[in-house]
Amino acid sequence: MKRAVLALVIGLSFGLVASAFAAKSVKEVAWDNLVPEFATKLNDPLAGQELYRRLEVETIIWASTLSPEERSSEEHKLMVEDAQHFLDEMRNEGIDTDKLIKDFKAWQAKVDERNKQVVPELDGAQIKLAGYLLPLHYTEKGETEFLLVPYVGACIHAPVPPQNQIVFVELSSPYKPEELYAPVWVTGTMRTKVSTKALSYVDGTADIPVGYSLEANLIESYEES
Repeated sequence: MKRAVLALVIGLSFGLVASAFAAKSVKEVAWDNLVPEFATKLNDPLAGQELYRRLEVETIIWASTLSPEERSSEEHKLMVEDAQHFLDEMRNEGIDTDKLIKDFKAWQAKVDERNKQVVPELDGAQIKLAGYLLPLHYTEKGETEFLLVPYVGACIHAPVPPQNQIVFVELSSPYKPEELYAPVWVTGTMRTKVSTKALSYVDGTADIPVGYSLEANLIESYEES
């Protein structure tokens, strides 16, 4: 009898220790932790400029990608005229617009490339990450596949985040969020698996590049840890 009780106590103790170890092995991470550290800093050619100047340069570059037919269409005509106005204005200020646009496009290409990079050490890690769940499809019974994004409305009402700031979440059983834009904690096994997911909209679908996937085993309402 004493041996049986002792075995039970040892078994319970071992279970408690194992549970504590498992709990400690889950690492709470922030979205910044999903971005690799780079040895060199990229020099933004528009650093220190007002936001409007960046928007002007982006408009000029956008207009330069249009075909002659698109430039003259009613849909794009006003924006193309704005782009030409911005270009003329900068030149009048003595700005070397050819160099500025070339430097900005080169910088943006490097930024885009870095936004695709993931942290290899996170592969296989047990993590806990807070964010907003975005169902890839909508059904009344809930979903087993979501995108986890860092801010409200991402991919829907706001720009798509960088590839390394989107996590594809897989669940073994359907989950239905109480509120579409309510923040949650998601716990599970992280994978550094780059993929493209089709996100359904009312008027069609869009392919979203994703840098991580998460095999989730727990979703909780967000509360500060």
